[in-house]
Amino acid sequence: MDKTAILSEPVSILMPVCNESDVIRDVVDEWARDVIRFLPAGSELVFDDCSSDGTDAILAELAATIYPFIRVNRTRRDGFGAAAKRLYATARCPLIFFTDSDGQYMPEDFWTVAAALPNADMVHGYKVGRQDPLYRIVASAVFTHLAHLFFGSRGHDVNSAFRLMRRDLVETLVPDVCRLPVQPNAELYIRAESLGWRVIDIPVRHRQRLMGISRGLPPKTFLWEGWRSFIGLFLLKRDLATAPRRRQ
Repeated sequence: MDKTAILSEPVSILMPVCNESDVIRDVVDEWARDVIRFLPAGSELVFDDCSSDGTDAILAELAATIYPFIRVNRTRRDGFGAAAKRLYATARCPLIFFTDSDGQYMPEDFWTVAAALPNADMVHGYKVGRQDPLYRIVASAVFTHLAHLFFGSRGHDVNSAFRLMRRDLVETLVPDVCRLPVQPNAELYIRAESLGWRVIDIPVRHRQRLMGISRGLPPKTFLWEGWRSFIGLFLLKRDLATAPRRRQ
């Protein structure tokens, strides 16, 4: 497969990062080796970084010495949803890819997702063989089932953070994302699918963290955030009832 021929436009690869000093150098090296060197000129790797463990220093070193395509937005720690929306707002390229910075997704699967883009506005990589704590796997399955029930969604693992999108989808939909602050990717998926954008699901691999701990929803806030998400789905359902559908 000639990777350089798959995409003709540059890509903004977006990653929120918080205290990933144990893995961030390996993550950047792997994305640079397997993906970014094959992308069109002008592509970038953008981080929203609220770290306090030295991750910012590692990213600054990499940007200054090896990888000039890195940009880092230093921010306060104000939640995943806020970080995701800042990243979407700061992306410069016509194609926008969003993923996690913990190294559990495999960069090589970017190309499987990218190959489907000619027929889609969003290509969503859903996790197979998910390597997460059991409570998170169950919570994700329940949430996706609720998305099917509330919205008639056909999506798999709708909160998965591995997706390639066209800029017009992001600019049209992201400003309205506000109902699921812990799951902005799920809300963006539901809005896109419900309003007539072309969404394709592609299976992607998921692996265990080599070092560090998961930055996902901690067990102590699980019930509260689950309740907030349930209410958020009702509010999102109301929003979508009057939202304009995309013209085909």
